[in-house]
Amino acid sequence: MATSIAQRALDSTTPAYAARTRVWRPFPDDVADLLCVEEPTVDMRPRIHGRFVVTLVGAPAVVRAESSKSVVADRNWVLLVPAWQLYSLRAQGGSSHGVVTLLPGPSQLEGLDFADRPALVTDIELGAGVAALVAQLRRPVRSVECVNTVRSLLERLVASGAPVVPPRRGGGATPLATIRDYLRARPGEQVSIAELASLSGLTESHLIRAFHREFGLPPHAYHMRLRLAAAAELLSSGLSVSTAAYECGFADQSHLSRQFRDVYGLSPAAWGASVAGTRSSGLPEAPRPFAQSRHAAARYA
Repeated sequence: MATSIAQRALDSTTPAYAARTRVWRPFPDDVADLLCVEEPTVDMRPRIHGRFVVTLVGAPAVVRAESSKSVVADRNWVLLVPAWQLYSLRAQGGSSHGVVTLLPGPSQLEGLDFADRPALVTDIELGAGVAALVAQLRRPVRSVECVNTVRSLLERLVASGAPVVPPRRGGGATPLATIRDYLRARPGEQVSIAELASLSGLTESHLIRAFHREFGLPPHAYHMRLRLAAAAELLSSGLSVSTAAYECGFADQSHLSRQFRDVYGLSPAAWGASVAGTRSSGLPEAPRPFAQSRHAAARYA
């Protein structure tokens, strides 16, 4: 009975999804640092965000998170992914439902004891709570009480998540974590496979296969997702597309735009414009320190 009541509540608070990807900042940044991304389908290309990820799954989907292994998430489960980690969704069967992702900033996560591995929350009541929050965040006028709701839900979600992929036998980090961290620290540089092979002590072909098996993409594609995530953070802080392209090592603005649209479903210009007008309730905010160095992502690794 409780499940059916929660399901009805969830359905009643989740209107039809937009026809295309939408990103918005529901509050001025000095009220709550939160980005919302709404996508028309559950299918989601492998991607990385520079923020903690809270994704409400709109339909049954195959989930991969920082691994080539996959699990099936049911409708209205919630996927949690730490910042700078890879994840993807693939719909099971036809569905008109989409995905909504909340990207809280560091201030919203302060004091939370969350794991450093992706997790799934299967509690239908919590899923209903996230759906109800999203419905409020879509409205033109939002109560500041929503800020407290965000924090309360984050606390409950973090406490309820179960790892998407079981921990490694014997515990400890994968030997390839050093290569992943090396890539994370260089979002604005070109890194060759030869350089990574030398660092790992493996042959280039062995490294590519092992890294793909461990994290879900080959090193070059993984690094591209890191660079796109760094660009999204720069755009969110108010920098231009051309500056973000330069800082993240893209050949030009067009190169960034093609890659960004392919992964996130909208152009970097649209992403930046969607969050630009509400960063502060007072005077415009100066660019964040993140934008001052091509190596800034290393602070988040």
